[in-house]
Amino acid sequence: MKFSSSFKVGLLTLLSLILLIGVVLKVKGRAFSSAPRVEIQFKDVNGMRPGAGVQMMGLKVGQVEEIRPVIEGDDSHVTVKFVITEPNISIPKASVFSIQQSGLIGELFLEITPPKTRTLYIPMVSKDVLYKDDPVEMKLSDKYYDVGIIRDIDVISREALPYSFRDKIKTQYAYKVSYIINLPGLIMPEFIKGEAVSYKNGDKKLRISSIDNTVLPYPKQTSPYTIIEPMRIADFLDWQYKAAESLTETNMKVNTLLSDKTIAELQMTVNNIDEITKKASVTVDKVNQLIDDSRDDIEELMQLLNHTSADFNALAGNINNIVGDPMFKRNINSAAMSVEQMANNLNKIMGNEEESKKMAEDIRTIANNMAEISTSVNKMTKDEQLKQDLKNTIANTNKALNNVSTALAAVNKMTPENKTELETILEDTKVTTCNLRKFSEKLNKRFLFFRLLF
Repeated sequence: MKFSSSFKVGLLTLLSLILLIGVVLKVKGRAFSSAPRVEIQFKDVNGMRPGAGVQMMGLKVGQVEEIRPVIEGDDSHVTVKFVITEPNISIPKASVFSIQQSGLIGELFLEITPPKTRTLYIPMVSKDVLYKDDPVEMKLSDKYYDVGIIRDIDVISREALPYSFRDKIKTQYAYKVSYIINLPGLIMPEFIKGEAVSYKNGDKKLRISSIDNTVLPYPKQTSPYTIIEPMRIADFLDWQYKAAESLTETNMKVNTLLSDKTIAELQMTVNNIDEITKKASVTVDKVNQLIDDSRDDIEELMQLLNHTSADFNALAGNINNIVGDPMFKRNINSAAMSVEQMANNLNKIMGNEEESKKMAEDIRTIANNMAEISTSVNKMTKDEQLKQDLKNTIANTNKALNNVSTALAAVNKMTPENKTELETILEDTKVTTCNLRKFSEKLNKRFLFFRLLF
């Protein structure tokens, strides 16, 4: 079958036209695909042009078709339209879009990074139960938002934890939680901590936060994807310049602080400290030598203190013996009772108020003197013979007071007709009381002399 020349010319023209259209579309970045076009916005595309490739996980899956600037004041941006040319490829929600470069001077391309799976470990407590597909929440701005979802959760023993988590988790078992962040525009910090929380309605969530509890702002964007702005070389150099400027300023401040004068003063201070240290060492050596030389005197002083303590202990023992002697206590109590009984009898028989007061005063003086004598003995005496004499004296005094009390009791029973005899007995009792008072005062003065001696 032969084709005419006109047919051949027409076929060649058609092929040339198709080839021309393909070249034009290629130059303009157009792709032969019926897939829907996707638009995203960057603040800066860093020189990327239409026709640049679109890659996902290192594989080319599409092509950039159009790049156009949109000037709207502070909201100015660059719209990038691209198409996915590979079949069965879908872009997950909250995927990260960034402009990358192949090599140092290679062409620019659009990189798509699906949300990556993150892992953290939390203590396993009986009430903190989490399951697959439970939400993940995080505090953004002023309240908590659902930012992700749990992909998988396992229970592992504490020994299987990474070393960096073993000190933080004290329970025997822990949850290994794998989750993803699906909130568009949220850029997470590298290190995250978490805990399981329960709500009153029965919902359980994984609550995450940064290590230092920094609250991130809620992302303000309408795109279903997370956009990472490219870093231009000019910006990088500007940051380097600012860092160098700050370092220069720091060096200037350090040089100002460490001037020649300051260094000289520091050296002088160090020398003074060395001199003081040497003098302190000499002083310590002298103190040690003084202690060694005075060791005998110190030991003698300690022995004297020990003897003094022993003497005080013996004195306390003697006083305790006197106070604790049942016979001594009984005599004192008997004397006091006798004086009290005599005073009662005198109150019954004394008609003269002045003489009654005088006799009562004598009796109180006797009792006070006896009590003072007893107290003085308890505080100062060591003489066993003196204690025995004192006991005998108190016993005799007690006996005399008993006799007086007996006499007064007998007088109390007499009739009014025996007035003369009663007055005689009363006079004798008065004389006896006065004599006892003089005796007690003399005895008190004697013990006053003993107190002065001791």
